Amino acid sequence: MSNTPGLISSISLSATVRPAAHVLGIRAGGWHAIVNERGAIRMDEEVDALDWYVAADDRWHNPAKEPSVRQTRRAGVPVVETRLRIPSGDAVQRVYAVADHGGLLVIEISNESTLPIAVAFTRSDILSSRQPSPLGPQGIDLPTGSVVFPVAHGSTLRVALASSRATGGTVNLEQLPSGEQLQRGWLNSVERAGYAIVADKSLSPLINRLRSDALVLSGYHESEWGSELVGEDATDDVAFLLTLHELVRMGEKVNHHLERVVDIVEALLRKNKKSAVIEWDVERALFAAQCILWAVGEHRAAGDVLASQQRLAHASALPNAAPKDIRVVAWLDEQLVSPRREGGASVLRYGVPRMWLGVNMECHRVAASPEHTVSYGMRWHGEKPAVLWETSGPFGLRLDAGATDESWHSVEATGDALLAGFVAR
Repeated sequence: MSNTPGLISSISLSATVRPAAHVLGIRAGGWHAIVNERGAIRMDEEVDALDWYVAADDRWHNPAKEPSVRQTRRAGVPVVETRLRIPSGDAVQRVYAVADHGGLLVIEISNESTLPIAVAFTRSDILSSRQPSPLGPQGIDLPTGSVVFPVAHGSTLRVALASSRATGGTVNLEQLPSGEQLQRGWLNSVERAGYAIVADKSLSPLINRLRSDALVLSGYHESEWGSELVGEDATDDVAFLLTLHELVRMGEKVNHHLERVVDIVEALLRKNKKSAVIEWDVERALFAAQCILWAVGEHRAAGDVLASQQRLAHASALPNAAPKDIRVVAWLDEQLVSPRREGGASVLRYGVPRMWLGVNMECHRVAASPEHTVSYGMRWHGEKPAVLWETSGPFGLRLDAGATDESWHSVEATGDALLAGFVAR
């Protein structure tokens, strides 16, 4: 496991913060919550948000307005931490979802200051093992039903909200998984689809976020997956195929999407039949369709897609800048392991990106065909890159190094090679 340390939506001390809408939930659970950039929580499609307020020794602090709010989403997975500066420390909100009791959203408030605080929530349906203060909010006007809990210095309050799928019954909040356990579990899930450790440290958390969003929202109709996964109004067919491929790589069943996959493939082939060049993301989407069809047992259909793709014009060059939607996964994978239409795959097909020069890197379980994945590490010996690779799948996958070393190729399942040179991109 890569244990990616990167941050998503890291917000510094500023009165103007970047808008955020973190999707939290469980894998294909059919429910979700949205946490905004200041820690306000909205469950499913509910109108009323859960807001939080902190009473320190000086006054009530409203995270929605304070300039001292910072937020992190570690490694890109759906565990969101929002920090509020108060005298002598921070009040820290941590939010994540668990599958227990049909689905709960866990909210933790840690008092990382030297004095006791109180925290108020603007909903009365909070699940808690503690009794709220009988006095309710004092010195601040909050919505009817708001509840207040004391939090001693150095301690953590844990409460929860029941999802629309919750089964009810008595909930022992102290036995629920911790945020650290959820982070490790989510990393295991998203990195099952492969991962890379490269010079650009922003890519892994972005990819992890997109994959975890896909897992959470896969319990909904695809029209509700959001613009980063299926485009505005769910009309981006290329993004849909790329998202579906990521779900397959993470072990999800996608048979119920098969009819739309076939329709999209036929439309893409018709549209690009006479094109002088096809877009790089269309090329990757057709490869994704092959992998999806193979995964659901439609091996002949996967072969038909490849045969049709071989009759199309070549693909366009990759853009220099990383996409911000689901295309970023295909963009990075294409640089690492590029499937060839004629069979086999290329590692570093287009040369070594300038940002990677002299920097060791590694990638794991990158799709090379519907049946194969490739893992390799790259180390530098002076100005020459050396690769140590391993393939999975039926024996005989042919690897080459494209522009990085046009003379090298191998069909061995494992091995190492010092490449003759490189092309900096």
